[in-house]
Amino acid sequence: MAEKRVSVRLAAVGGRQVRAELEGVGEAGSRGFGRLSREMEAANARLAAFSRRVRVAAAAAVAAATAAGVAMVRSGLQTVDAQAKLAQSLGTTVASIQTLERAGELAGVSMSGIEQATKDLTRRLSQAAAGTGPAADALDRLGLSANELIALPLDQRVGAINAAIESFVPAAERAAVAGQLFGEEGSIAMSRIDTATLRQATEDVLAFGVVVSEQDADQIERTNDAISRLGLIWRGLSNQLAVAAAPALEAVADAMA
Repeated sequence: MAEKRVSVRLAAVGGRQVRAELEGVGEAGSRGFGRLSREMEAANARLAAFSRRVRVAAAAAVAAATAAGVAMVRSGLQTVDAQAKLAQSLGTTVASIQTLERAGELAGVSMSGIEQATKDLTRRLSQAAAGTGPAADALDRLGLSANELIALPLDQRVGAINAAIESFVPAAERAAVAGQLFGEEGSIAMSRIDTATLRQATEDVLAFGVVVSEQDADQIERTNDAISRLGLIWRGLSNQLAVAAAPALEAVADAMA
């Protein structure tokens, strides 16, 4: 009987101890799961914030790319429109202007310098075709015809003249002969655009898709003119609003004076 009482007592004591230990484990587990839950919530919050930042960054990137694309299109429209108008004034093609612009980049000659030189050349060739002007003697010496040169695109006119100067004129006299055709200032710029440079420029604008056809150039001119008219609409609206608001603003100003 004594042994049974001892066993029962030990069992009771052991059971309470085991229960206490299990309860302790349960409390620790609950605390652990609580911490884990809080950490998961914090992690989810950080992920949500990161996701929002990614969406904002992506939206900003799309907006920047769109703005860059619009700016690129507008720049292209303005550039080709200016080239087309210059080509018309010089009686040549847009492609020839683009070739000369590239030749200027290769030779370190500004487009403004090329423009001035070719304007002088166009005017002097017209004079020479009528038998007058300083270019007539230079063309005779070079064995070139003013009318035949005028019929060529501008880059080919320049190429034919420079090739003839290189072939038929001594180096010491080339500047003077070029000056009779391109003008004194223009001759310095155009002497740097030799036949090799023009050939390379032609290859470049063709290879990289720079050349614009006359039909495409006309379309771009029309588009640019239409955009310009849109600007007039907003300007007109602004002016009309200013006219309508002027009396009221004047009355307010007089009342406050």
